[in-house]
Amino acid sequence: MNAGTKLSRRLANWSHLLLAGHLLMLHALAFGGWQIPAVRLLWVAALGLFLIWQPFVAGERRISVRQGAVLFAAVLVSTWFIGPWLLLIWCGALAAAIGGRVLWTERRGERAGYLLAFGYLVGVTVFGVVPEVSSAVALDPLPRNIIAYYMPFILPLLLVFPARAPQRRAGDAFDLFYGILVFLVLAVFVLGALAYMLVGGVSYVESLFKTSLTVAAALLVVAWAWNPRAGFSGIGSAMSRYMLSVGMPLEQWLVQLSEESERQVDPASFLRAVMLRLQGMPWVRGVSWAVGGKPGQSGQQTAHRHVYQANDFELAVYFRLAPSPSMRWHVEWLLRLTAEFYLVKRQAHDLQRMSYLQAVYETGARVTHDVKNLLQSMQGLCYAAAQPGDPAQLAGLLGRQLPQITERLKVTLEKLQSPQAESGECVPAALWWSQLQDRYADASIVWHGQSGAESMVPLGLFDSVAENLLQNALAKRQRQAGLGIIVDFADSILTVVDDGSPIAPDVVGRLLREPVSSHDGLGIGLYHAVRQAEAAGYCLALLENRPGRVAFSLSVRH
Repeated sequence: MNAGTKLSRRLANWSHLLLAGHLLMLHALAFGGWQIPAVRLLWVAALGLFLIWQPFVAGERRISVRQGAVLFAAVLVSTWFIGPWLLLIWCGALAAAIGGRVLWTERRGERAGYLLAFGYLVGVTVFGVVPEVSSAVALDPLPRNIIAYYMPFILPLLLVFPARAPQRRAGDAFDLFYGILVFLVLAVFVLGALAYMLVGGVSYVESLFKTSLTVAAALLVVAWAWNPRAGFSGIGSAMSRYMLSVGMPLEQWLVQLSEESERQVDPASFLRAVMLRLQGMPWVRGVSWAVGGKPGQSGQQTAHRHVYQANDFELAVYFRLAPSPSMRWHVEWLLRLTAEFYLVKRQAHDLQRMSYLQAVYETGARVTHDVKNLLQSMQGLCYAAAQPGDPAQLAGLLGRQLPQITERLKVTLEKLQSPQAESGECVPAALWWSQLQDRYADASIVWHGQSGAESMVPLGLFDSVAENLLQNALAKRQRQAGLGIIVDFADSILTVVDDGSPIAPDVVGRLLREPVSSHDGLGIGLYHAVRQAEAAGYCLALLENRPGRVAFSLSVRH
Protein backbone atom coordinates (compact mmCIF):
# COMPACT_ATOMS: atom_id res chain seq x y z
CA MET A 1 0.00 0.00 0.00
CA ASN A 2 1.52 3.32 -1.09
CA ALA A 3 1.51 6.59 0.86
CA GLY A 4 -1.31 8.08 -1.22
CA THR A 5 -3.61 5.17 -0.38
CA LYS A 6 -2.84 5.45 3.35
CA LEU A 7 -3.50 9.19 3.29
CA SER A 8 -6.74 8.68 1.39
CA ARG A 9 -7.99 6.15 3.92
CA ARG A 10 -7.04 8.33 6.87
CA LEU A 11 -8.89 11.30 5.38
CA ALA A 12 -11.87 9.04 4.65
CA ASN A 13 -12.18 8.45 8.38
CA TRP A 14 -12.72 12.22 8.71
CA SER A 15 -15.59 12.39 6.26
CA HIS A 16 -17.30 15.37 7.91
CA LEU A 17 -13.99 17.26 8.12
CA LEU A 18 -13.59 16.90 4.35
CA LEU A 19 -17.17 18.01 3.81
CA ALA A 20 -16.76 20.98 6.14
CA GLY A 21 -13.61 22.08 4.26
CA HIS A 22 -15.39 21.83 0.93
CA LEU A 23 -18.39 23.82 2.22
CA LEU A 24 -16.07 26.51 3.65
CA MET A 25 -14.36 27.01 0.28
CA LEU A 26 -17.70 26.96 -1.50
CA HIS A 27 -18.91 29.62 0.98
CA ALA A 28 -15.99 31.87 0.11
CA LEU A 29 -16.71 31.54 -3.61
CA ALA A 30 -20.46 32.00 -3.27
CA PHE A 31 -20.33 35.31 -1.36
CA GLY A 32 -18.52 37.22 -4.10
CA GLY A 33 -15.21 35.34 -4.04
CA TRP A 34 -15.73 33.99 -7.55
CA GLN A 35 -15.05 37.52 -8.88
CA ILE A 36 -11.53 37.60 -7.35
CA PRO A 37 -8.95 35.66 -9.46
CA ALA A 38 -6.91 34.62 -6.43
CA VAL A 39 -9.96 33.29 -4.60
CA ARG A 40 -10.98 31.29 -7.68
CA LEU A 41 -8.07 28.96 -6.97
CA LEU A 42 -10.03 27.71 -3.96
CA TRP A 43 -12.26 25.98 -6.48
CA VAL A 44 -9.42 23.60 -7.36
CA ALA A 45 -8.86 22.74 -3.69
CA ALA A 46 -12.62 22.38 -3.15
CA LEU A 47 -12.84 19.89 -6.02
CA GLY A 48 -9.91 17.95 -4.56
CA LEU A 49 -11.64 17.64 -1.19
CA PHE A 50 -14.84 16.60 -2.92
CA LEU A 51 -13.06 13.86 -4.89
CA ILE A 52 -11.81 12.39 -1.63
CA TRP A 53 -15.21 12.70 0.09
CA GLN A 54 -17.54 11.69 -2.80
CA PRO A 55 -19.50 8.43 -2.36
CA PHE A 56 -19.33 7.24 -5.96
CA VAL A 57 -15.78 6.02 -6.68
CA ALA A 58 -13.27 4.73 -4.13
CA GLY A 59 -10.50 7.21 -3.37
CA GLU A 60 -7.88 4.42 -3.45
CA ARG A 61 -8.69 3.59 -7.05
CA ARG A 62 -5.99 4.35 -9.58
CA ILE A 63 -6.97 6.40 -12.60
CA SER A 64 -5.43 6.09 -16.01
CA VAL A 65 -3.47 8.81 -17.75
CA ARG A 66 -6.40 9.53 -20.05
CA GLN A 67 -8.84 9.82 -17.14
CA GLY A 68 -6.42 12.07 -15.29
CA ALA A 69 -6.06 14.31 -18.34
CA VAL A 70 -9.82 14.62 -18.75
CA LEU A 71 -10.24 15.39 -15.05
CA PHE A 72 -7.49 17.99 -15.12
CA ALA A 73 -9.02 19.66 -18.19
CA ALA A 74 -12.47 19.73 -16.51
CA VAL A 75 -10.98 21.39 -13.40
CA LEU A 76 -9.20 24.07 -15.49
CA VAL A 77 -12.27 24.83 -17.60
CA SER A 78 -14.60 25.02 -14.57
CA THR A 79 -12.10 27.24 -12.73
CA TRP A 80 -11.86 29.60 -15.70
CA PHE A 81 -15.63 29.84 -16.27
CA ILE A 82 -16.75 29.71 -12.65
CA GLY A 83 -19.73 31.96 -11.90
CA PRO A 84 -23.05 32.12 -10.07
CA TRP A 85 -24.85 29.76 -12.44
CA LEU A 86 -22.10 27.13 -12.24
CA LEU A 87 -22.06 27.46 -8.45
CA LEU A 88 -25.85 27.13 -8.37
CA ILE A 89 -25.75 23.90 -10.38
CA TRP A 90 -22.90 22.62 -8.22
CA CYS A 91 -24.80 23.36 -5.02
CA GLY A 92 -27.78 21.41 -6.35
CA ALA A 93 -25.59 18.44 -7.29
CA LEU A 94 -23.84 18.50 -3.90
CA ALA A 95 -27.21 18.68 -2.13
CA ALA A 96 -28.33 15.63 -4.11
CA ALA A 97 -25.15 13.74 -3.10
CA ILE A 98 -25.67 14.60 0.58
CA GLY A 99 -29.41 13.77 0.43
CA GLY A 100 -28.73 10.41 -1.24
CA ARG A 101 -26.06 9.67 1.37
CA VAL A 102 -28.34 10.34 4.34
CA LEU A 103 -30.66 7.46 3.43
CA TRP A 104 -27.82 4.94 3.71
CA THR A 105 -26.74 6.20 7.14
CA GLU A 106 -27.98 4.12 10.07
CA ARG A 107 -26.33 5.99 12.98
CA ARG A 108 -28.35 8.93 14.25
CA GLY A 109 -25.34 11.17 14.94
CA GLU A 110 -23.89 10.72 11.48
CA ARG A 111 -27.31 11.41 9.92
CA ALA A 112 -27.65 14.60 11.97
CA GLY A 113 -24.27 15.74 10.65
CA TYR A 114 -25.33 15.24 7.04
CA LEU A 115 -28.60 17.08 7.68
CA LEU A 116 -26.63 19.97 9.18
CA ALA A 117 -24.39 20.05 6.10
CA PHE A 118 -27.46 19.95 3.86
CA GLY A 119 -29.02 22.89 5.71
CA TYR A 120 -25.77 24.86 5.49
CA LEU A 121 -25.62 24.20 1.75
CA VAL A 122 -29.18 25.47 1.31
CA GLY A 123 -28.19 28.62 3.22
CA VAL A 124 -25.16 29.17 0.98
CA THR A 125 -27.41 28.74 -2.06
CA VAL A 126 -30.23 31.12 -1.11
CA PHE A 127 -28.12 33.74 0.73
CA GLY A 128 -24.89 33.58 -1.25
CA VAL A 129 -25.25 32.19 -4.78
CA VAL A 130 -28.74 33.38 -5.81
CA PRO A 131 -28.12 37.10 -4.95
CA GLU A 132 -25.01 36.91 -7.17
CA VAL A 133 -27.14 35.89 -10.16
CA SER A 134 -28.85 39.30 -10.52
CA SER A 135 -28.59 42.69 -8.88
CA ALA A 136 -32.38 42.70 -8.55
CA VAL A 137 -32.10 39.98 -5.89
CA ALA A 138 -31.48 41.69 -2.57
CA LEU A 139 -31.58 40.34 0.98
CA ASP A 140 -32.93 43.54 2.45
CA PRO A 141 -33.68 43.85 5.32
CA LEU A 142 -31.37 40.89 6.14
CA PRO A 143 -27.67 41.88 6.45
CA ARG A 144 -25.92 39.73 3.79
CA ASN A 145 -22.43 40.72 4.96
CA ILE A 146 -23.12 39.63 8.54
CA ILE A 147 -24.58 36.32 7.27
CA ALA A 148 -21.50 35.79 5.10
CA TYR A 149 -19.20 36.49 8.05
CA TYR A 150 -20.87 34.41 10.77
CA MET A 151 -22.21 31.41 8.81
CA PRO A 152 -18.84 29.56 8.72
CA PHE A 153 -18.90 29.34 12.51
CA ILE A 154 -21.59 26.66 12.09
CA LEU A 155 -19.25 24.32 10.21
CA PRO A 156 -17.22 23.18 13.27
CA LEU A 157 -20.43 21.61 14.58
CA LEU A 158 -20.02 18.97 11.85
CA LEU A 159 -17.00 17.60 13.72
CA VAL A 160 -19.22 16.86 16.72
CA PHE A 161 -21.05 14.20 14.71
CA PRO A 162 -18.72 11.29 13.89
CA ALA A 163 -18.87 9.77 10.42
CA ARG A 164 -17.69 6.42 9.19
CA ALA A 165 -15.47 5.86 6.21
CA PRO A 166 -17.60 5.75 3.03
CA GLN A 167 -18.43 2.27 1.73
CA ARG A 168 -18.26 2.57 -2.05
CA ARG A 169 -19.26 -0.78 -3.44
CA ALA A 170 -21.90 -1.17 -6.13
CA GLY A 171 -23.63 2.06 -5.18
CA ASP A 172 -24.24 1.02 -1.56
CA ALA A 173 -23.46 4.51 -0.22
CA PHE A 174 -25.71 6.52 -2.51
CA ASP A 175 -29.33 6.32 -3.66
CA LEU A 176 -29.70 7.83 -7.12
CA PHE A 177 -33.50 8.10 -7.00
CA TYR A 178 -33.60 10.10 -3.77
CA GLY A 179 -30.60 12.17 -4.86
CA ILE A 180 -32.43 13.26 -8.01
CA LEU A 181 -35.52 13.98 -5.93
CA VAL A 182 -33.53 16.27 -3.60
CA PHE A 183 -31.97 18.07 -6.58
CA LEU A 184 -35.41 18.69 -8.12
CA VAL A 185 -36.90 19.93 -4.83
CA LEU A 186 -34.03 22.39 -4.34
CA ALA A 187 -34.33 23.58 -7.95
CA VAL A 188 -38.08 24.13 -7.52
CA PHE A 189 -37.45 26.03 -4.30
CA VAL A 190 -34.84 28.41 -5.78
CA LEU A 191 -36.52 28.96 -9.14
CA GLY A 192 -39.92 29.27 -7.47
CA ALA A 193 -38.61 31.98 -5.14
CA LEU A 194 -37.17 33.94 -8.07
CA ALA A 195 -40.34 33.52 -10.13
CA TYR A 196 -42.58 34.58 -7.21
CA MET A 197 -40.37 37.63 -6.58
CA LEU A 198 -40.59 38.77 -10.21
CA VAL A 199 -44.25 37.92 -10.82
CA GLY A 200 -45.61 38.95 -7.43
CA GLY A 201 -43.48 42.06 -7.14
CA VAL A 202 -42.37 41.22 -3.58
CA SER A 203 -38.96 41.22 -1.97
CA TYR A 204 -36.60 38.28 -2.23
CA VAL A 205 -36.84 37.55 1.51
CA GLU A 206 -40.64 37.47 1.40
CA SER A 207 -40.63 35.24 -1.67
CA LEU A 208 -38.20 32.88 0.11
CA PHE A 209 -40.49 32.71 3.13
CA LYS A 210 -43.68 32.06 1.15
CA THR A 211 -42.00 29.65 -1.26
CA SER A 212 -40.54 27.66 1.63
CA LEU A 213 -44.00 27.37 3.19
CA THR A 214 -45.47 26.25 -0.13
CA VAL A 215 -42.74 23.66 -0.74
CA ALA A 216 -43.04 22.41 2.85
CA ALA A 217 -46.81 21.98 2.47
CA ALA A 218 -46.33 20.17 -0.84
CA LEU A 219 -43.73 17.85 0.68
CA LEU A 220 -46.07 17.15 3.59
CA VAL A 221 -48.84 16.14 1.20
CA VAL A 222 -46.44 13.99 -0.83
CA ALA A 223 -45.13 12.35 2.35
CA TRP A 224 -48.67 11.52 3.44
CA ALA A 225 -49.61 10.20 -0.01
CA TRP A 226 -46.39 8.15 -0.13
CA ASN A 227 -47.39 6.03 2.85
CA PRO A 228 -50.97 6.90 3.87
CA ARG A 229 -52.99 5.32 6.66
CA ALA A 230 -56.44 5.75 5.14
CA GLY A 231 -56.79 2.24 3.73
CA PHE A 232 -55.03 2.50 0.33
CA SER A 233 -51.48 1.66 -0.64
CA GLY A 234 -50.24 5.10 -1.74
CA ILE A 235 -47.62 6.38 -4.16
CA GLY A 236 -44.82 4.45 -2.45
CA SER A 237 -46.43 1.11 -3.21
CA ALA A 238 -47.03 2.08 -6.85
CA MET A 239 -43.44 3.31 -7.19
CA SER A 240 -42.13 0.10 -5.61
CA ARG A 241 -44.10 -2.00 -8.07
CA TYR A 242 -42.64 0.06 -10.91
CA MET A 243 -39.09 -0.25 -9.59
CA LEU A 244 -39.54 -4.02 -9.32
CA SER A 245 -40.24 -4.09 -13.05
CA VAL A 246 -36.99 -2.46 -14.14
CA GLY A 247 -35.99 -3.85 -17.52
CA MET A 248 -38.61 -6.60 -17.48
CA PRO A 249 -41.95 -6.83 -15.64
CA LEU A 250 -42.33 -9.92 -13.49
CA GLU A 251 -45.59 -10.76 -15.27
CA GLN A 252 -43.80 -10.83 -18.63
CA TRP A 253 -41.07 -13.03 -17.21
CA LEU A 254 -43.67 -15.46 -15.85
CA VAL A 255 -45.25 -15.65 -19.30
CA GLN A 256 -41.88 -16.44 -20.87
CA LEU A 257 -41.18 -19.09 -18.24
CA SER A 258 -44.56 -20.71 -18.92
CA GLU A 259 -43.92 -20.68 -22.68
CA GLU A 260 -40.54 -22.36 -22.34
CA SER A 261 -41.96 -24.84 -19.82
CA GLU A 262 -44.58 -25.96 -22.34
CA ARG A 263 -42.09 -25.99 -25.20
CA GLN A 264 -39.20 -27.82 -23.50
CA VAL A 265 -39.73 -31.30 -22.07
CA ASP A 266 -36.23 -31.87 -20.72
CA PRO A 267 -35.39 -29.81 -17.57
CA ALA A 268 -31.83 -29.08 -18.75
CA SER A 269 -33.09 -27.79 -22.11
CA PHE A 270 -35.69 -25.66 -20.33
CA LEU A 271 -33.04 -24.06 -18.10
CA ARG A 272 -30.77 -23.32 -21.06
CA ALA A 273 -33.61 -21.75 -23.08
CA VAL A 274 -34.69 -19.56 -20.15
CA MET A 275 -31.16 -18.34 -19.42
CA LEU A 276 -30.71 -17.46 -23.10
CA ARG A 277 -33.88 -15.37 -22.91
CA LEU A 278 -32.50 -13.61 -19.87
CA GLN A 279 -29.32 -12.84 -21.77
CA GLY A 280 -31.40 -10.85 -24.27
CA MET A 281 -31.98 -8.11 -21.68
CA PRO A 282 -30.15 -4.85 -22.51
CA TRP A 283 -28.40 -4.71 -19.14
CA VAL A 284 -27.08 -8.31 -19.35
CA ARG A 285 -23.77 -9.19 -21.01
CA GLY A 286 -23.76 -12.94 -20.31
CA VAL A 287 -25.25 -15.79 -18.28
CA SER A 288 -24.02 -19.08 -16.87
CA TRP A 289 -25.58 -22.05 -15.13
CA ALA A 290 -24.39 -25.27 -13.51
CA VAL A 291 -26.70 -28.18 -12.67
CA GLY A 292 -25.48 -31.40 -11.15
CA GLY A 293 -21.87 -30.59 -12.01
CA LYS A 294 -22.72 -29.89 -15.68
CA PRO A 295 -21.93 -26.22 -16.44
CA GLY A 296 -23.31 -24.08 -19.23
CA GLN A 297 -22.46 -20.57 -20.42
CA SER A 298 -23.58 -18.00 -22.96
CA GLY A 299 -22.32 -14.51 -23.70
CA GLN A 300 -19.44 -12.71 -22.05
CA GLN A 301 -18.43 -12.93 -18.40
CA THR A 302 -17.74 -9.60 -16.71
CA ALA A 303 -16.58 -8.50 -13.27
CA HIS A 304 -20.13 -7.48 -12.30
CA ARG A 305 -22.30 -10.48 -11.67
CA HIS A 306 -25.11 -11.76 -9.49
CA VAL A 307 -25.21 -15.41 -8.42
CA TYR A 308 -28.15 -17.44 -7.14
CA GLN A 309 -27.38 -20.82 -5.57
CA ALA A 310 -29.87 -23.46 -4.44
CA ASN A 311 -29.35 -27.15 -3.77
CA ASP A 312 -27.23 -28.60 -6.59
CA PHE A 313 -27.46 -25.82 -9.17
CA GLU A 314 -26.13 -22.31 -9.63
CA LEU A 315 -27.37 -19.47 -11.82
CA ALA A 316 -25.31 -16.36 -12.62
CA VAL A 317 -26.02 -13.15 -14.54
CA TYR A 318 -23.19 -10.88 -15.75
CA PHE A 319 -23.98 -7.15 -16.09
CA ARG A 320 -22.56 -4.54 -18.42
CA LEU A 321 -22.13 -2.09 -15.55
CA ALA A 322 -22.13 -2.37 -11.77
CA PRO A 323 -25.78 -2.98 -10.79
CA SER A 324 -27.58 -1.04 -8.07
CA PRO A 325 -29.07 -2.82 -5.03
CA SER A 326 -32.58 -2.54 -6.50
CA MET A 327 -31.37 -4.11 -9.75
CA ARG A 328 -29.72 -6.96 -7.84
CA TRP A 329 -32.93 -7.55 -5.94
CA HIS A 330 -34.88 -7.55 -9.20
CA VAL A 331 -32.51 -10.08 -10.79
CA GLU A 332 -32.64 -12.17 -7.62
CA TRP A 333 -36.40 -12.54 -8.05
CA LEU A 334 -36.06 -13.41 -11.74
CA LEU A 335 -33.54 -16.13 -10.92
CA ARG A 336 -35.67 -17.42 -8.03
CA LEU A 337 -38.66 -17.80 -10.34
CA THR A 338 -36.44 -19.55 -12.88
CA ALA A 339 -35.17 -21.93 -10.19
CA GLU A 340 -38.69 -22.74 -8.99
CA PHE A 341 -39.88 -23.50 -12.53
CA TYR A 342 -36.80 -25.65 -13.10
CA LEU A 343 -37.37 -27.61 -9.88
CA VAL A 344 -41.00 -28.24 -10.82
CA LYS A 345 -39.89 -29.33 -14.28
CA ARG A 346 -37.29 -31.69 -12.83
CA GLN A 347 -39.75 -33.13 -10.32
CA ALA A 348 -42.26 -33.76 -13.10
CA HIS A 349 -39.53 -35.50 -15.10
CA ASP A 350 -38.58 -37.65 -12.10
CA LEU A 351 -42.24 -38.52 -11.48
CA GLN A 352 -42.64 -39.55 -15.10
CA ARG A 353 -39.61 -41.79 -14.85
CA MET A 354 -40.87 -43.25 -11.58
CA SER A 355 -44.27 -43.85 -13.16
CA TYR A 356 -42.62 -45.80 -15.95
CA LEU A 357 -40.58 -47.83 -13.49
CA GLN A 358 -43.70 -48.45 -11.43
CA ALA A 359 -45.55 -49.61 -14.54
CA VAL A 360 -42.70 -52.01 -15.34
CA TYR A 361 -42.67 -53.24 -11.74
CA GLU A 362 -46.42 -53.77 -11.62
CA THR A 363 -46.40 -55.55 -14.97
CA GLY A 364 -43.58 -57.79 -13.79
CA ALA A 365 -45.44 -58.50 -10.56
CA ARG A 366 -48.62 -59.43 -12.44
CA VAL A 367 -46.68 -61.60 -14.88
CA THR A 368 -44.88 -63.29 -11.99
CA HIS A 369 -48.21 -64.00 -10.35
CA ASP A 370 -49.65 -65.35 -13.62
CA VAL A 371 -46.61 -67.59 -14.07
CA LYS A 372 -47.07 -68.87 -10.52
CA ASN A 373 -50.70 -69.75 -11.28
CA LEU A 374 -49.67 -71.48 -14.50
CA LEU A 375 -47.03 -73.42 -12.61
CA GLN A 376 -49.60 -74.53 -10.08
CA SER A 377 -51.91 -75.65 -12.89
CA MET A 378 -49.11 -77.63 -14.51
CA GLN A 379 -48.20 -79.19 -11.17
CA GLY A 380 -51.82 -80.27 -10.83
CA LEU A 381 -51.72 -81.85 -14.26
CA CYS A 382 -48.44 -83.62 -13.50
CA TYR A 383 -49.91 -84.94 -10.24
CA ALA A 384 -53.01 -86.18 -12.08
CA ALA A 385 -50.85 -87.87 -14.72
CA ALA A 386 -48.83 -89.70 -12.05
CA GLN A 387 -51.95 -91.20 -10.44
CA PRO A 388 -53.29 -94.58 -11.60
CA GLY A 389 -56.51 -94.39 -13.52
CA ASP A 390 -58.21 -94.59 -16.85
CA PRO A 391 -55.78 -93.48 -19.63
CA ALA A 392 -58.62 -92.20 -21.78
CA GLN A 393 -59.88 -89.97 -18.98
CA LEU A 394 -56.33 -88.67 -18.38
CA ALA A 395 -55.87 -87.95 -22.09
CA GLY A 396 -59.13 -86.02 -22.13
CA LEU A 397 -58.00 -83.95 -19.16
CA LEU A 398 -54.67 -83.14 -20.78
CA GLY A 399 -56.40 -82.34 -24.06
CA ARG A 400 -58.62 -79.80 -22.34
CA GLN A 401 -56.02 -78.20 -20.08
CA LEU A 402 -52.87 -77.97 -22.21
CA PRO A 403 -54.35 -75.69 -24.93
CA GLN A 404 -55.65 -73.34 -22.26
CA ILE A 405 -52.26 -73.26 -20.50
CA THR A 406 -50.60 -72.54 -23.85
CA GLU A 407 -53.00 -69.65 -24.50
CA ARG A 408 -52.39 -68.23 -21.04
CA LEU A 409 -48.62 -68.43 -21.58
CA LYS A 410 -49.04 -66.53 -24.83
CA VAL A 411 -50.98 -63.77 -23.06
CA THR A 412 -48.26 -63.57 -20.37
CA LEU A 413 -45.55 -63.12 -23.02
CA GLU A 414 -47.59 -60.32 -24.61
CA LYS A 415 -47.64 -58.51 -21.25
CA LEU A 416 -43.85 -58.73 -21.08
CA GLN A 417 -43.46 -57.36 -24.60
CA SER A 418 -45.79 -54.35 -23.98
CA PRO A 419 -45.83 -53.55 -20.25
CA GLN A 420 -47.90 -50.38 -20.69
CA ALA A 421 -50.80 -52.02 -22.52
CA GLU A 422 -53.26 -54.59 -21.22
CA SER A 423 -55.04 -56.95 -23.53
CA GLY A 424 -58.55 -55.70 -24.13
CA GLU A 425 -59.79 -58.84 -25.91
CA CYS A 426 -63.39 -59.74 -25.06
CA VAL A 427 -64.89 -63.22 -25.37
CA PRO A 428 -68.41 -64.54 -24.90
CA ALA A 429 -69.18 -64.97 -21.22
CA ALA A 430 -70.52 -68.48 -21.74
CA LEU A 431 -67.29 -69.58 -23.43
CA TRP A 432 -65.14 -68.13 -20.69
CA TRP A 433 -67.34 -69.71 -17.98
CA SER A 434 -67.05 -73.17 -19.52
CA GLN A 435 -63.27 -72.88 -19.96
CA LEU A 436 -62.89 -71.85 -16.31
CA GLN A 437 -64.88 -74.90 -15.19
CA ASP A 438 -62.73 -77.13 -17.38
CA ARG A 439 -59.51 -75.80 -15.87
CA TYR A 440 -60.67 -76.53 -12.33
CA ALA A 441 -62.78 -79.61 -13.05
CA ASP A 442 -60.84 -81.74 -10.52
CA ALA A 443 -60.57 -79.10 -7.79
CA SER A 444 -63.82 -79.97 -5.95
CA ILE A 445 -65.37 -76.56 -6.56
CA VAL A 446 -69.11 -75.93 -6.65
CA TRP A 447 -70.17 -74.00 -9.74
CA HIS A 448 -73.37 -71.98 -9.78
CA GLY A 449 -75.02 -69.81 -12.40
CA GLN A 450 -74.58 -69.25 -16.10
CA SER A 451 -74.38 -66.33 -18.48
CA GLY A 452 -76.33 -65.40 -21.56
CA ALA A 453 -74.82 -66.21 -24.92
CA GLU A 454 -74.76 -62.59 -26.05
CA SER A 455 -72.86 -61.08 -23.06
CA MET A 456 -69.11 -60.44 -23.43
CA VAL A 457 -66.38 -60.22 -20.78
CA PRO A 458 -62.73 -59.02 -20.97
CA LEU A 459 -60.69 -62.18 -21.17
CA GLY A 460 -57.49 -60.93 -19.52
CA LEU A 461 -59.25 -59.32 -16.56
CA PHE A 462 -61.59 -62.22 -15.75
CA ASP A 463 -58.83 -64.80 -16.17
CA SER A 464 -56.49 -62.87 -13.86
CA VAL A 465 -59.12 -62.23 -11.16
CA ALA A 466 -60.53 -65.77 -11.27
CA GLU A 467 -57.05 -67.32 -11.10
CA ASN A 468 -56.10 -65.14 -8.12
CA LEU A 469 -59.28 -65.80 -6.17
CA LEU A 470 -59.36 -69.54 -6.85
CA GLN A 471 -55.67 -70.09 -6.17
CA ASN A 472 -55.97 -68.18 -2.89
CA ALA A 473 -59.01 -70.28 -1.93
CA LEU A 474 -57.24 -73.53 -2.81
CA ALA A 475 -54.19 -72.45 -0.78
CA LYS A 476 -56.52 -71.71 2.13
CA ARG A 477 -58.04 -75.22 1.76
CA GLN A 478 -54.59 -76.75 2.33
CA ARG A 479 -54.49 -75.08 5.77
CA GLN A 480 -58.16 -75.69 6.57
CA ALA A 481 -59.17 -79.21 5.58
CA GLY A 482 -62.63 -79.64 4.11
CA LEU A 483 -62.94 -76.01 3.02
CA GLY A 484 -65.83 -75.51 0.63
CA ILE A 485 -65.43 -73.24 -2.41
CA ILE A 486 -68.36 -71.88 -4.41
CA VAL A 487 -68.05 -69.91 -7.65
CA ASP A 488 -71.08 -68.01 -8.90
CA PHE A 489 -71.29 -66.30 -12.29
CA ALA A 490 -74.42 -64.48 -13.42
CA ASP A 491 -74.98 -61.31 -15.45
CA SER A 492 -71.19 -60.84 -15.87
CA ILE A 493 -70.74 -60.75 -12.08
CA LEU A 494 -68.18 -63.22 -10.73
CA THR A 495 -68.36 -64.20 -7.05
CA VAL A 496 -65.96 -66.55 -5.24
CA VAL A 497 -67.04 -67.73 -1.76
CA ASP A 498 -65.38 -70.02 0.79
CA ASP A 499 -66.75 -71.21 4.14
CA GLY A 500 -63.49 -70.94 6.06
CA SER A 501 -62.22 -68.52 8.70
CA PRO A 502 -62.44 -64.80 8.01
CA ILE A 503 -59.52 -62.62 6.98
CA ALA A 504 -57.75 -60.95 9.93
CA PRO A 505 -59.03 -57.40 10.70
CA ASP A 506 -55.57 -55.86 10.36
CA VAL A 507 -55.30 -57.37 6.88
CA VAL A 508 -58.79 -56.34 5.75
CA GLY A 509 -57.99 -52.64 6.16
CA ARG A 510 -55.09 -52.91 3.72
CA LEU A 511 -56.31 -55.67 1.45
CA LEU A 512 -57.08 -54.56 -2.14
CA ARG A 513 -55.51 -51.14 -1.39
CA GLU A 514 -51.82 -52.07 -1.12
CA PRO A 515 -49.59 -55.17 -1.31
CA VAL A 516 -50.08 -57.31 1.80
CA SER A 517 -47.62 -59.87 3.10
CA SER A 518 -49.61 -62.99 3.95
CA HIS A 519 -49.05 -66.75 4.02
CA ASP A 520 -52.41 -67.19 2.25
CA GLY A 521 -51.18 -65.35 -0.82
CA LEU A 522 -53.82 -62.61 -0.55
CA GLY A 523 -51.43 -59.75 -1.10
CA ILE A 524 -49.83 -58.48 -4.26
CA GLY A 525 -51.92 -60.56 -6.65
CA LEU A 526 -55.22 -59.08 -5.47
CA TYR A 527 -53.70 -55.59 -5.34
CA HIS A 528 -52.76 -55.73 -9.01
CA ALA A 529 -56.07 -57.37 -9.86
CA VAL A 530 -57.87 -54.38 -8.33
CA ARG A 531 -55.76 -51.96 -10.41
CA GLN A 532 -56.43 -54.02 -13.54
CA ALA A 533 -60.17 -54.06 -12.82
CA GLU A 534 -60.29 -50.29 -12.31
CA ALA A 535 -58.53 -49.74 -15.64
CA ALA A 536 -61.15 -51.91 -17.39
CA GLY A 537 -64.13 -50.24 -15.69
CA TYR A 538 -64.78 -53.03 -13.17
CA CYS A 539 -64.68 -53.24 -9.39
CA LEU A 540 -63.15 -56.02 -7.30
CA ALA A 541 -64.43 -55.93 -3.71
CA LEU A 542 -64.65 -58.01 -0.53
CA LEU A 543 -68.40 -58.54 -0.11
CA GLU A 544 -68.43 -60.51 3.14
CA ASN A 545 -65.85 -61.44 5.76
CA ARG A 546 -67.32 -63.49 8.60
CA PRO A 547 -66.83 -67.00 9.95
CA GLY A 548 -68.23 -69.47 7.44
CA ARG A 549 -68.49 -67.02 4.56
CA VAL A 550 -65.70 -65.03 2.89
CA ALA A 551 -66.84 -63.65 -0.47
CA PHE A 552 -65.10 -61.66 -3.23
CA SER A 553 -66.98 -60.14 -6.15
CA LEU A 554 -65.99 -58.75 -9.57
CA SER A 555 -68.63 -56.57 -11.22
CA VAL A 556 -69.02 -53.59 -13.53
CA ARG A 557 -68.28 -50.33 -11.71
CA HIS A 558 -71.25 -47.96 -11.44
